[in-house]
Amino acid sequence: MSLTSNIKNVIDLIKTTDINGCITGSSMLDENFDMWDSVPDVDVFVYYEPQLQHAIDTLIMIHGFEPLSEGEAWKIERIKNRGMQKDKPLSTVKLKKNDVIVNVTWKKSKNNVFSVLASFDMSIIMKGYDIPSHVMYDLRCRDSQFVPEDPDGKWSNDPRVAVPNPLRKQDVDMYGAEMWVRQFDRVIKYWNRGFDTRPMARFYIELIDGVIRKGQLFTTDKSSAAFQEFINTYEPLKQKMVEWLNQKEDC
Repeated sequence: MSLTSNIKNVIDLIKTTDINGCITGSSMLDENFDMWDSVPDVDVFVYYEPQLQHAIDTLIMIHGFEPLSEGEAWKIERIKNRGMQKDKPLSTVKLKKNDVIVNVTWKKSKNNVFSVLASFDMSIIMKGYDIPSHVMYDLRCRDSQFVPEDPDGKWSNDPRVAVPNPLRKQDVDMYGAEMWVRQFDRVIKYWNRGFDTRPMARFYIELIDGVIRKGQLFTTDKSSAAFQEFINTYEPLKQKMVEWLNQKEDC
């Protein structure tokens, strides 16, 4: 059986469960995964903290999933016996079935499929199946049912063209830039999978330049050190982005 068939079968199986959550990520796209240069995981987000343990038990005890590794088995036992670490806003356990990796995640305050999709970075993966209602939500392009008009043209008109998620804050500040730019490896990964991720690279470059142009916000030594560290870290990374983008602009 092909990789694509295995992934689809695992997704179809999870859809039949009573897990209070959604299935998201690149595995939900209508693609031939056998042609990709890397294997996509299946991502399951549960809506409430106690549901993480329930989802793990459901998949392992009823449907024959296994922990991906000894480390994941240890993590499952720790969650069962001691609960999740309260200072962490996100907890993930990796399971496997038929060579398909399933990430089961609880993410703080993401208690419905829309809030999960709204937390992603790129438009091309903003598609998710709500398990309780059996409804597929597709926000890769603007959906008037959920989002307002788009006078600034922030939404993609093509589900294969990646733009920065318009539902996330795009403020020009150091912390926000770091949260966005750390995902640049995924820009390269999805380009290699056949998606146009050049708009994301342009956005990252403009974001880094914007932070540097804005300059140091406060006159304290701590602020000065943080700003200099941002320049030292992200100016070289920006140059790599520029080089990558220049190579792809004529494609």
